[in-house]
Amino acid sequence: MRVRTSLNAVIDVRPVHCAGGRDLVRPPRWMLAALLCAGLPGPEARAQDSVVLEELAVEGEASGRGAGNGAPDGRMVTAGTIGLIGPTPGYRADRAVSSTKTDTPQRDVPQIVTVAPREVITDLAATRVDRVFNYTPGVAQQNNFGGLSVFSYAIRGVTTSEFYKNGFPLNRGTPPPPDTQNVERIEVLKGPGGGLFGRSDPGGLVNIITKQPTAERFVEMGGLWGSFGQFRGTVDSGGALNEEGTLLYRFNLAAGRQGSFRDFVDSDRLLVAPVLSWQITPDTRITVETEFLRNRIIFDRGVIAINGRLGLLPISRFLGEPGQSTYQTNNTMQVRVDHRFNADWQMRLATHFNTGTLEGESAEIRAIAADNRTVSRDRNVRDYRWDTAIGQAEVVGRFDTAGIGHTMLLGFERESTDSRTVYNRSTIRPGSTFAIDIYDPRYGQPLPPIDRFRNNLERITNTALYAQDQISLSPEWKALLGVRFDFFEQSFRERIPRSQVDQTYFAATPRAGLVYQPTPELALFANVGTSFRPNIGPDAAAVALSGPFPPETGIGYEVGTKIDLYGGALALTGTAFRVDRRNVLTPDPNNTAFSLAAGGVRSQGFELTAAGQITPEIKLLAGYVFADAVVTKDNVLPVGAPLINVPRHSGSLLAVHEVQAGPWKGLGLGGGVRGVGERAADAVNSFALPAYIAVDMLAYYRYENFRFGLNVENVFDTEYYESSLNRFRVYPGAPRRFTGTLTVRF
Repeated sequence: MRVRTSLNAVIDVRPVHCAGGRDLVRPPRWMLAALLCAGLPGPEARAQDSVVLEELAVEGEASGRGAGNGAPDGRMVTAGTIGLIGPTPGYRADRAVSSTKTDTPQRDVPQIVTVAPREVITDLAATRVDRVFNYTPGVAQQNNFGGLSVFSYAIRGVTTSEFYKNGFPLNRGTPPPPDTQNVERIEVLKGPGGGLFGRSDPGGLVNIITKQPTAERFVEMGGLWGSFGQFRGTVDSGGALNEEGTLLYRFNLAAGRQGSFRDFVDSDRLLVAPVLSWQITPDTRITVETEFLRNRIIFDRGVIAINGRLGLLPISRFLGEPGQSTYQTNNTMQVRVDHRFNADWQMRLATHFNTGTLEGESAEIRAIAADNRTVSRDRNVRDYRWDTAIGQAEVVGRFDTAGIGHTMLLGFERESTDSRTVYNRSTIRPGSTFAIDIYDPRYGQPLPPIDRFRNNLERITNTALYAQDQISLSPEWKALLGVRFDFFEQSFRERIPRSQVDQTYFAATPRAGLVYQPTPELALFANVGTSFRPNIGPDAAAVALSGPFPPETGIGYEVGTKIDLYGGALALTGTAFRVDRRNVLTPDPNNTAFSLAAGGVRSQGFELTAAGQITPEIKLLAGYVFADAVVTKDNVLPVGAPLINVPRHSGSLLAVHEVQAGPWKGLGLGGGVRGVGERAADAVNSFALPAYIAVDMLAYYRYENFRFGLNVENVFDTEYYESSLNRFRVYPGAPRRFTGTLTVRF
């Protein structure tokens, strides 16, 4: 078997054969690097680069660290399919699938993918995906829809709600924030992704890779206890279900309760995620992956800014109505069939089914009186339901033309989404008893009658064809060309009040990139890509007061460099980017039920990141982003106005020192610093969220099959604000919080 090291040398490695005749164990990358240093062929042995098509047999790879990253004996187990990558030890991931949908070394791709492997999630004791964003460079929090969803975030100054799971979109409907228990890694693609993913935003997207079945049997049980009444239990297990090892499973469960520093705000959550894979033949495997999530939460819009000033109210002040809960269900099933025709060609057929509901009641602020203390609230009753079915067919293969290597991906995708939204409200009347004094709130007032009704149905279908060619021009030069064609149809029908809007669009989203590698450790790259995203759904104001908005379009440019240090253990990246968008929507400050078309906006700047190991004991994940995101053309907003919630300066550093030998082996001590600059807090820039720096600390100890952990978030109890939608919806960050964890693996 030929293995390419991080130094681009090709080494023949003999795998270990198990009783069933399958190649099961391969040496880890650090061992290969050590063999190189011992005198095996170096970079001069470099061969023609190409994407390796993985065998469909389940393989294992040695792992040096990390509970929950593989089989019980410490080996990582990965399922070799098109589009998924298995566990990665440490904070460095030298491969990612989100930029090409193929298992390609990051150095060979003319785009940046920031990866948070499982070990980052574990060290942060993160239970929700958005917690990991604090240490993901270039990602800024946006509107979180009262805590019900990762409704939107910004990548490199570009607001988006594009969330994917194994390459399938999750942002259809209003699903709850993804739970981390079933997450293997989080990949953040920087720059346009429309060439593969279709309707999206040019700043980037998030793709969650889930845990996959393992060949070795194991059971890992965990507990988490934290401030504000948080507790949680987890189970992660996997293994073979038959002696031949052709039938494998993975099962994840998480259940817990989460209190909050916010008065009267809490939540309950239950996640069940079983996965089953069957190796039908040596060349064919089918995987059935399911996930069932139940979530109860108090809808919470945060605090308000009074005359543009924050801090006049304590960050714990709840201005809704206690006891009004919202209930969410989210059920997902993915079925994948992977087939290998020969050593160079593979096929992947996959389907994604999702159904969900959101039901609940809330009280929300709409206005403040002249006394600057009495706020008017309305009563809101929501009943959202959605069903999504998506099918994908992809073929990937290698071939040569005149000595030039090609890795070709051809794909077809078909989506159908049906959603129903019932959103009923009360009318705010002068002298209403439902008003509240923000300095001396009196809860439990009689609920006003519901007299404003909205009931709509939306159907979306999308058919797409896409093609991509990764071209190896020489050992030093590589190119990427791709294009996707989407035929999009939407029917949006308001039953109350009665109206109907139909939209049909055809869009092409090309992309291109070039990589130059003067040495095995250095890559210089450039790329350009376009994006296309129709404005859909009631919350995106597809039916505005003046009719439907035209689709948003964008184009992104990027140049940068990637450097591997310490034999590939540490990866450094530096990029300069520019993104231009048209027909961008932003919340209407005078009518929260609708949006404004900001016209043209631009985000440009640069980004620096570092991920991996400085020494065998020290791992780190760091980054800094400068993003100048402003309005460039508009009839309402002033040209040059900054975009909401996007800081010009942001950065983070997470570093951990783990003892590798001696009596304290397995002890890890570390911490993190996250800094965010001042941001515009509403569309018209009437007030700003102040800059802040927050410090986190962590410690853990791994002893045999046990892992004990302690995390302290916001050590110095800094008061800060994460995001804002307008002056009535400002969400504060959490004060000092302690979290303890315990896991045991059998």
